[in-house]
Amino acid sequence: MKKLIYLSLALFFVSFSSALAQDKIYKKGGEVIEAKIIEIGVDELKYRLFNVADGPVYTIEKDRILKVVYDNGRVETYQSNFKDAELYADQKKMALKVNFLSPLFGFTAFSFEKNIKPGRSYELSLGIIGLGKRQRANYFSFNDNDPVFRQQAGAYVSAGYKFIKLPDFTSRGAKFSHLMQGTYIKPEVMFGVFGSNRYFTSNAPTASKSGYQKKTTVFGGAIINLGKQWIFSDIFLVDVYGGVGYDINNDKSTVTTTGKETISYEYNGYHYGLASTTDGSGLGLTGGIRIGILLGKKAVTIEER
Repeated sequence: MKKLIYLSLALFFVSFSSALAQDKIYKKGGEVIEAKIIEIGVDELKYRLFNVADGPVYTIEKDRILKVVYDNGRVETYQSNFKDAELYADQKKMALKVNFLSPLFGFTAFSFEKNIKPGRSYELSLGIIGLGKRQRANYFSFNDNDPVFRQQAGAYVSAGYKFIKLPDFTSRGAKFSHLMQGTYIKPEVMFGVFGSNRYFTSNAPTASKSGYQKKTTVFGGAIINLGKQWIFSDIFLVDVYGGVGYDINNDKSTVTTTGKETISYEYNGYHYGLASTTDGSGLGLTGGIRIGILLGKKAVTIEER
């Protein structure tokens, strides 16, 4: 008789403990689901409502879940998939680029980008002014027999920080995008100096004259760039961008007065990498198409060892 009582009590406590053994699913919106988890998949969980043990099976995607507290007290947390650095461990995280069309405009620009974490990169650029197609300087009269060229020479440097919009993704086995790919916004600062032949006129009392002479231009800027970058096979990239902001320079048309002589220069708002829309400082514009290659070592996977 005692054995029967003990057995009944044991079955009661097992049933009671099982009744209390519930899992809790915490959704990102704040809702808590009391459930019994049936299956854990790659991208989703399957569960029944705790108070409906023989009810229908529900499915919820992991990206909608903040955490799960299991009946044994174990906690499993979930974070935004695209912000998990481990997802990109086998991707290259540096790139060397060249402004594809810049040589046609009289300079060549190189850029180096390094990813810091998903959604964040910094980019440094060097523009060599003069490394490119020669530009004609005869602004007011073109003489094909005796052309005058700007003979521009100088350089500029810039530094920017990229905020990359990680692309939307489809779960259920879809592959994640490259961490350096996507639409981005990049605040950037620039500084440069170059010399070039400029057309001038002088109203000297004795003898007015005109011609070409070398003039030095110093410029700088604070620009907000918008762009999009595509990565192909973790090897090759294309980066299309445009920017607008402030341009500060010493490039004024009337620059000096010596005695009774005033010298005026042709205005040239093109500063090789940054264009000014007004005489002197004002609105600055930039843009281009960069192509490049990715650098760095991939993480070694188990299969590659």
